Amino acid sequence: MPDKKKKETPKFIYDCVRCGQYCSSVKGVPVTLQDLLRWQANGELGRLVTHLGLETDSGFPRLVLKPREGDEQGCPIYDADGKACGLYDDLPLNCQAYPLGYNGEKYYVVDQACQGLGEGEMTADKLRAQRDCALKEYEARSSSAATLPVMYGLVMQEMMEQSRQAMDSLTPEQKAEMERRFKGGA
Repeated sequence: MPDKKKKETPKFIYDCVRCGQYCSSVKGVPVTLQDLLRWQANGELGRLVTHLGLETDSGFPRLVLKPREGDEQGCPIYDADGKACGLYDDLPLNCQAYPLGYNGEKYYVVDQACQGLGEGEMTADKLRAQRDCALKEYEARSSSAATLPVMYGLVMQEMMEQSRQAMDSLTPEQKAEMERRFKGGA
């Protein structure tokens, strides 16, 4: 009698159900140098620069997309009403990998409460792609600590460009008023 192999179910099954659980509860979406370079190349950095902040909760400084002004949590580019990401076609690496993480040795689920766990079908290609995202995110996060000054340089460059554009759009009267205020004649 032939030995029948038991069909093993994959350990990791995931499909995003667009519930917004992570997106609306995250206290700062980690951002890597690769994210910044990609956003700069495709013109997204300008609208994101005001949401960038430095977080030191983990003991190491890291750049994050911080919650909107007045909010304690939630991704600033997540539309809770429409349950949609404003960057869905160009997600931060952290979000591309979610809920799978990698720690340099093994893959793990970073959020057991994720509603997409156990949903959908996990093909070998889909699992490989999810693992690739988690590995890329790990490598980018690991190198981003060393490149933090470069990351700030990109952010400052974008902010200066926005400032220049704002100054160029001022009327001569508005420019004169700004000069007067800067010289202490508030």
